[in-house]
Amino acid sequence: MIPSRTAESNAVSTQQPPEIRLGYTYQRPDGNRYLPGRGSVPETAPLHIPLGGRPQWLVAAPAGDASIWVAVLEDGSVQAFSIADGQVQDQPITPGILQPGMPPLLMLTDGSATLVSSLDTKSSNLTSPVVLQPSENMAYIRSNGDLVVRIGGQSTVLPLNALPDARLLTDEDERLLLLTGATGSYPHGVLGDRIEAQSVTMVSTKPRVQVVWTAPLPDGDVLEGISPIWTDLDGDGTREILITVSNSRLGARLVVLNDAGDPVAFGPAVGRGSRWRHQLAAAPFGPSGELEVVDVVTPHICGTVEFYRLEEDSLRVVAKVPGFRTHAIGSRNLDMAVAGDFDSDGRLELLVPSQGMDEIGAIRRTEAGAEVAWILPIDGKVSTNLAAVTTDTGGLMLGLGTDDGVLLVWPGP
Repeated sequence: MIPSRTAESNAVSTQQPPEIRLGYTYQRPDGNRYLPGRGSVPETAPLHIPLGGRPQWLVAAPAGDASIWVAVLEDGSVQAFSIADGQVQDQPITPGILQPGMPPLLMLTDGSATLVSSLDTKSSNLTSPVVLQPSENMAYIRSNGDLVVRIGGQSTVLPLNALPDARLLTDEDERLLLLTGATGSYPHGVLGDRIEAQSVTMVSTKPRVQVVWTAPLPDGDVLEGISPIWTDLDGDGTREILITVSNSRLGARLVVLNDAGDPVAFGPAVGRGSRWRHQLAAAPFGPSGELEVVDVVTPHICGTVEFYRLEEDSLRVVAKVPGFRTHAIGSRNLDMAVAGDFDSDGRLELLVPSQGMDEIGAIRRTEAGAEVAWILPIDGKVSTNLAAVTTDTGGLMLGLGTDDGVLLVWPGP
């Protein structure tokens, strides 16, 4: 006899899974500091939001009709705000303090704001975890360089010797990409310490956690940075991996790896040791919407914005604009840049601080090269990463913190 079905067994749950929004200091989970949407930044007066100290980090995420902005101060204390229609309200958030220097990862769950924590006393406080789906799952780096992937309450520990400040990147398949093989062999030491990486590692999390590959660099080379950019650079539907490779003889150059970790394209080297390139974004910057890569070469020494095209096995510089700075020596903040259409003219701008950190320049590609499209004066000096958020209506907002304890936010259209 077939048992009869009860009303309880026939019931269909109407409960929807919670909506998750994430905010990264590096804008996107793949490390590409480029956001869609359209802004009205040069025509809009910024909101001035006083803070309780000098801010170090800033993250933001859309939340329905509002956006949530979270500033982390130098002492680790946290202040959060909801902004809607130009009105600012305090936003409850947990925890209210992070380890000093720790970059935040913002998670909004049905309007509730939290900063993601691994709750592991061995985790590195120089980077943040990443959230995997469902949102109870995560991956993070321990201070000893182990990668921990926690899925369904079970943790897998991979001894990868990761950089303690490496950013964990994720793709649509929830693979992880990170810099590994920490070494002190290259003494340039401008990114917060003298430890750099000698390899890139890809890790799968589905159907099981395992190392897919580790790609080592040749002897003498290091990866000078804290994360790659993991995006499709040639339009074939498969992500490439953009890294900055340095050595004591030639300094830094950009290198493209394929999805298997093999080098497939190379940019020019600076030409001498202890000279850095700061990779920033890949986006359709070109005057006809061509995909281009942008960096700043020697940001500490009269930095120059460079735009590159990928042409077969080469990254070729196609335009330059001097006079900008995207990093302060000794800082682990490598996110002082963001790309998007911030003036709603249908073309992309790269926003970067001036050498004096008291202005933001909007750099745009032209048929003849590149130009400074407009300048945003800053009352004070930039002390945080540049943060941006695309609202649910497609508006593009910009925010930054200043050294005199103010959060500036330019609302979207």
